[in-house]
Amino acid sequence: MSTSPPRRRDAIEKSAAIERAAVDLVLDHGYDDVTVDMICARAGVSQRTFFNHFGTKDAAFLGAEGPSLDERAVRAFIVSSGPLLLEAAQLIRIDPGAMAADPQLMARRIRAVAGNPILVARQMERFTAIEHELTEVIHLRLRTQHPDDPDEALLEDAEIITHILAGVMRYIAQSWAAQAERGETPQVAPATIAEKLTRAVRRLS
Repeated sequence: MSTSPPRRRDAIEKSAAIERAAVDLVLDHGYDDVTVDMICARAGVSQRTFFNHFGTKDAAFLGAEGPSLDERAVRAFIVSSGPLLLEAAQLIRIDPGAMAADPQLMARRIRAVAGNPILVARQMERFTAIEHELTEVIHLRLRTQHPDDPDEALLEDAEIITHILAGVMRYIAQSWAAQAERGETPQVAPATIAEKLTRAVRRLS
């Protein structure tokens, strides 16, 4: 009989314990004073286990997986004729990791990140890492929809749209931080984000 499911559960539990320990320590001591040794001691794991799950201390604070593009959504987006900005925002996938099972971890993490400029910058760097890919996807859709337009102009439009989305992501992060500071559970569901973005876009027309 396969033992992979129990191993997988054990890995998930250890990863979650490390994330909780890292976030709690940052809130208790501040980013600069937290070490990997402290995180391991709080989580009850070895350094080897820590680095099996997280490549760096920052990854434990922010979560192992940064934002990425949903491949299935990308394929549908390229041939869609729906509202471009809204659909482009929905391409961005954020893996909640341990936060999916612990909403309070999300609130604590947002407080920890919002309270430290270094972590805010690291989080934005994660979005920057997918900006080029996002621009390429938007450019491809624009070329499909407007084959007679100059490609240089379409690429410029794609870059502008990507920068607009970067602003949207910054707003969402700030909104989550404000909700967490008020003791509220951050509203992170894609439908909630899409609803707010749709309302704002409609006001532009």
